[in-house]
Amino acid sequence: MKRFLIVVLILIYTQCFAGTEEQFTKLVEQAIQGDPQAQMEVAVVLCNEAKNYETSNAKEVTKSGLFFIHEAAKSGLIQAQEILAEMYEFGICASKNETEAFYWYKIAAEQGSPTAQFKIGSFYSTGKIGVTKDIQQAIMWYKKASSQGDIASQYNLGLIHFKGEGVPKNYTTAATWFKLAAINGHSMSAFALGGMYMAGEGVPKNYILAYSWFNIAISMGVDEAKKPLHTLEKYLTDEQIHKAQELAAKIQYKIDHPSISQEQQPPAPNNEKEVNGSGTGFIITKDGYILTCYHVIEGSREVKIKYRGNIYSAKLVLGDPNNDLALLKINGSFPAIAFSSNRSAKMGEDVFTVGYPNPSLQGENAKCTKGTINSLTGFQDDLRLYQISVPVQPGNSGGALMDGNGNILGIIVAMLDAKTTFKISGSLPQNVNYAVKSIYAQAMLDTLPEISDKLIAPSRSKSNAVDRVKNSTVMVLSYK
Repeated sequence: MKRFLIVVLILIYTQCFAGTEEQFTKLVEQAIQGDPQAQMEVAVVLCNEAKNYETSNAKEVTKSGLFFIHEAAKSGLIQAQEILAEMYEFGICASKNETEAFYWYKIAAEQGSPTAQFKIGSFYSTGKIGVTKDIQQAIMWYKKASSQGDIASQYNLGLIHFKGEGVPKNYTTAATWFKLAAINGHSMSAFALGGMYMAGEGVPKNYILAYSWFNIAISMGVDEAKKPLHTLEKYLTDEQIHKAQELAAKIQYKIDHPSISQEQQPPAPNNEKEVNGSGTGFIITKDGYILTCYHVIEGSREVKIKYRGNIYSAKLVLGDPNNDLALLKINGSFPAIAFSSNRSAKMGEDVFTVGYPNPSLQGENAKCTKGTINSLTGFQDDLRLYQISVPVQPGNSGGALMDGNGNILGIIVAMLDAKTTFKISGSLPQNVNYAVKSIYAQAMLDTLPEISDKLIAPSRSKSNAVDRVKNSTVMVLSYK
């Protein structure tokens, strides 16, 4: 067989091999001697070229190709296992054999191949190639592939939870998987996400975000997104459409230029110039994204975070002056707190905040104050705000308003101005303070899916709620 292979391969190498005859002969020798990589490369050449030979020679070439790819697969070479599985699945250079196809895909999947894990997941999801349909097995394999960045698996997980196929229907979970796949460039996930924002399923209804994701889906070739996009144009102003298009361009840029993860940043030296002002912030992801009030850092040339005695340089990621919100980033690993799963608090609900009021007077240790939700609207019935009885002082701005389980309901933004109130009403206000509702912060984060996907699940326990919040609360220092 050795002589036959060398002769045949040398005859065809000029058509299929980008190298010299000497190099190709050496590759064949290596394959015969048991080199898995060489065996796989020779097998691919043989199987691709078998069709160019007369029937008798084609059978020999095909047989030799199968021999080599089997040897490479048995040696543990994952790519060879994937190729062999495809040969059996589609009848390429071999007779179709569902059992063999599943066997080799599973061998590769168990060795960590995301491609093979997706295949095994799809077989269990559909019950194809002789496998009994098993959604739980499908989910398990899809998750394995998803953890390695397989966007097709992420999309399929979104579909499973959206349809409630084999699991309870869960639009929030579906949206999370669609976001993850969409931000990594999966066209149908972008289309699905646009639909969810349009309908308000699993995410807050937001026509601007819906338009943005439909726009992205169209740019990826999903023509089905054109109809709902045109429908949205009837409900959006020209200014809103322009904003949605700009947002789509920003998201598309991030899809096309995935960010490189940064190394953990050491604390900055604590010998800084005089602080111009300070406020409170809170950590919402374990890799250091922080929410605070925009007015705390507005006009600052430099922002730093003080946390557990260390000073960290902070970067402004996104600002929303209209809702007085700002998203900052420091590098490192930190404990985070979660948003409440409830879209709104209840009037009379007990709440608390942890912050750094008047640090120059009251000291730099965090302070906890408690109160209730007095109203579901703010000053002059502003729908964005809660009115709260939680005592608030300068420096509390940007702190988290928490429910009893230590989940975020809002962001402390303001006290009712005593002088203005006295002029209008003739009396001084008593503990009348305001917090921006958390849904506005979440809507801002939804414009940055790579961040919103990192948010942790809400707590269901009241145990140590104040301590948990304290451990995720920071002092924001502003320099001008």
